[in-house]
Amino acid sequence: MKMFDDTKCYPPYRVAEILSVDISTVYRLIRSIEEPLPAFRLKTNGQLRVHGKDLNTYFEDHKVDPLYE
Repeated sequence: MKMFDDTKCYPPYRVAEILSVDISTVYRLIRSIEEPLPAFRLKTNGQLRVHGKDLNTYFEDHKVDPLYE
């Protein structure tokens, strides 16, 4: 099941709301050295955005099984 619409772009605060985490967690994922969450800045105002497709891919690739963690 996809959590994010593949055709939309989300600002970090909206990603945080959907995931029920603090916005600092989203920024930490974006700034991660080893496996960053892909993000980009808008040319018009420099605001940060994340593609829904990239969010779905990132969280699918980092899925954990709670029974084994």
